[in-house]
Amino acid sequence: MLKKTSLALLGLAASGYALAGTMGPVCTPGNVTVPCEAKRWDLGVQALYLKPVYDADMAYRQVHVAPTRYDDDQGWDWGYRLEGSYHFNTGNDVTLTWIHYSDFANPSGLVGRIDIPPLPPALRFPRLFSAIYKNRFEQVNLVMGQHADFGLVKDMRFYGGLQYANIEIDNTNYYFGAFPQLGGVNLFDNTDYKGVGPVLGIDYAYALTNSLSVTANGAASVLYGKGKYNIGYVALPTGSSGAVVRSIYANKRTIVPSLEAKLGLNYAYNMAQGVLNLEGGYQVMNYFNALHTQFLQNMANPVTNSDYGLYGPYIGAKYIGNA
Repeated sequence: MLKKTSLALLGLAASGYALAGTMGPVCTPGNVTVPCEAKRWDLGVQALYLKPVYDADMAYRQVHVAPTRYDDDQGWDWGYRLEGSYHFNTGNDVTLTWIHYSDFANPSGLVGRIDIPPLPPALRFPRLFSAIYKNRFEQVNLVMGQHADFGLVKDMRFYGGLQYANIEIDNTNYYFGAFPQLGGVNLFDNTDYKGVGPVLGIDYAYALTNSLSVTANGAASVLYGKGKYNIGYVALPTGSSGAVVRSIYANKRTIVPSLEAKLGLNYAYNMAQGVLNLEGGYQVMNYFNALHTQFLQNMANPVTNSDYGLYGPYIGAKYIGNA
């Protein structure tokens, strides 16, 4: 009897030792699937209401004089995003998108200095001027994507491809009657960047109902291209077409990374021949060290880099039809 009891205890101990350190109850995750093979197409358009942002060296121009300096606010303006896709196989797609944004501002009653180094300091006192600020942004993406369903309510699309970006900033200050003997004096301050490179991103959707979902997007690119910078003063004597008094021109090849993010809502309306998606949300994007500038538009200051960013709401529609 004692022998049988000892064997039973040894068996329980061995069983407990074998189970020690093993996993507890295992949760089964939702299935990851891809759509059935199908051919579809889609067309979409979005209205963008955006505002540009820069680094401090570029944002602070000759708008006010010391001791107080203010950002010359270029304000909000409209742009658009166009999209077209062809869907094939099991959740694959080829997508082309184009973003266009431009802003024009014409502020007046501004105060700033004419910092032309040959002029003696006594002639560089603050003067009234008006300005024209132009801002243009173009982005084109050509990507391939893969759609995947993570359970019943979560969808993701992974994509990668090629991106082209064009950023142009053209600013002109008009100092009327600055020097009677010279007539008007203008300051031009222009910088731009054009680059191309790979882009990767993820689209995410979480279904709240059969029709309404929360959407999010994140993307990153690394572009290789050329940046240019040109600043200078033009004297405009009466009866003359003008002459450049002093200027700086620079250009260089550079690598510019970028990040983008979106958060919004999408409503899907099923139709007889397809699905109409109505969407809206908020987006931000930033291109790092893409532009060149000089603090307070002063040519005596070093040339530095500035980020270029856009942020604001968007609203749009996309129709998906059978091919």
